[in-house]
Amino acid sequence: MLFDRFIAVDWSAANAPRLGANAIWIAETGRSSCNLPTRHAAMTHLRTRLRAALAAGERLLVGCDFSFGFPLGAAERLAGSADWRALWARLAAAIIDGPDNRSNRFDVASAFNVRLGQPLFWGHPVGRSYPALAPRRTPAAYAEIAEKRLAERLTRAAQPVWKLMGAGSVGSQTLLGIAHLEALRQDAELGPAIAVWPFETGFTGPFVRPITLCEIYPSMFPLAADTEPRDRAQVEAVVAGFAALNRADALGALLAPPLLDSATTNGLLSEEGWIAGVGREAMLVGRLAA
Repeated sequence: MLFDRFIAVDWSAANAPRLGANAIWIAETGRSSCNLPTRHAAMTHLRTRLRAALAAGERLLVGCDFSFGFPLGAAERLAGSADWRALWARLAAAIIDGPDNRSNRFDVASAFNVRLGQPLFWGHPVGRSYPALAPRRTPAAYAEIAEKRLAERLTRAAQPVWKLMGAGSVGSQTLLGIAHLEALRQDAELGPAIAVWPFETGFTGPFVRPITLCEIYPSMFPLAADTEPRDRAQVEAVVAGFAALNRADALGALLAPPLLDSATTNGLLSEEGWIAGVGREAMLVGRLAA
């Protein structure tokens, strides 16, 4: 088996502490799910669980439901290098996210639009204004840099990473989420144990470091129609699904590379990243039903 334990994180970009629906939920193999009121509380919990896994000598896969990369070309303009590491470092340096869930993400997105030379990021709170951030999408903005990564174009109902407000505003979650994960990577104790899939592992490994971070799309795993709260059920389904595939020696197939040419695959490994299971949905359903 590739891993001993699984964690799935349903992230939130809420501006204030929040519990219940549309808040942060974390599921883990063999433990009750947690509902955390703030991103700082969630990261404190996650650090505790990662340390526990390391102390137990366990191999851990952690899935987070926000984008780990941006469409090709964005990293070069935002961070000066067509490399995911440069982009993560740039975000970590720019984002301020307080323990009360107050962040500067809209100011950062406005400044990033200036560097991008196009209003790719869009959406902000009613009654507020930002120099280079429009309240609504500007379709003409995506002539040079795509609106969606390849993984998002292949995923049903996936939202673009540039969307900061409204239903499925993965852009806000991504700006904040990457900043927190980069801080985790720079942690003196935990950082050396962490690898980011597929950037640092390739698609199928080898998974040399004991902790692997990956991007997930929780609705990929089927749920009963009346399951509530849905956020909790989705992360629990991810953990259960990963564990079942792991027991069946099929998790490696879920993490396998998409069938693409080498140049496109190299772009995924250097900049865009991928969502675990995209392009492998038929295999996923078949193995879980077996």
